[in-house]
Amino acid sequence: MRPSARLDLNDLGSLLEWLLSQWWVWVVVGVVVLFFLVIWLMPASKVKPSDKFSTSDREANELALGFLQIRNLPSGPWNDPTASDLTDREKKTLVDQWSVHSRQDWLDNIERLTTVRRRREVWVLYLAVRNEVAQRLGRVPKTKEWLSAIVDEGGDKRDARTFVSAIESIEAQVRKLVGKDIVTPGLFVRTLDGYAVGQAVAMATWGVALGHGDVAEARQIIHRINVDARPAFESWADFGLSYVTGRIMHWTDGNLDDKSFDRYGDSWPEFKAAATAKRNGPWATLPWRL
Repeated sequence: MRPSARLDLNDLGSLLEWLLSQWWVWVVVGVVVLFFLVIWLMPASKVKPSDKFSTSDREANELALGFLQIRNLPSGPWNDPTASDLTDREKKTLVDQWSVHSRQDWLDNIERLTTVRRRREVWVLYLAVRNEVAQRLGRVPKTKEWLSAIVDEGGDKRDARTFVSAIESIEAQVRKLVGKDIVTPGLFVRTLDGYAVGQAVAMATWGVALGHGDVAEARQIIHRINVDARPAFESWADFGLSYVTGRIMHWTDGNLDDKSFDRYGDSWPEFKAAATAKRNGPWATLPWRL
């Protein structure tokens, strides 16, 4: 048996011989490179709707507001108001997590999501200040401009700085991952309500699966959610950015660390898919205005 090559860091020939002898290392490296090359070359999967329901009428448009939450679970095709993919085990988990033991529980959850929306008064104020400055300047306010305006309104500078930093950090990460063609430089978080609104639409479909209501009633509820919620947003991208940001801010309590986005911002791939025409994303074809 040939002895292992000796490594002498001062001898280039010895170093090369040692590297060549480590065949198993090169196999591992080759497999890893091949894996990422295949992933890079493969076309992204397309969004698959249900053949049983429309993808282009008003009802489909309204149901698309729940796309991120419906696909995040997932509970079925985005245009399926019956949440048909839910298994018995997943239904039980939903009942336990959301306390939807009865029809009234179901309706109460939807009411809470469409009114209280996990709002924090101070966060609403900070975003309102940003919106006002943006309207006055005709552009997205810079960090110092936003902070200064908050302080002028009586806000706490230290608390405001933490909030502003968190929001701008999430915006930058979403823009990088989803793409500047979708989350354009002029787009910014105006409200955090997108997360709860998306959940409310999904909850309407989950109620059908749980037997608390029928499709006709769920569609009426979803229509009302859309009518009430859409004026707060300018586009699908605006809504998607609000959803992702709202989810992260809710679960981190506004205190972000290096792992916060990975843990709670994982709906960005669905956001990108929904807004990409080549992937059959509904947000890319359905108009925002009803």
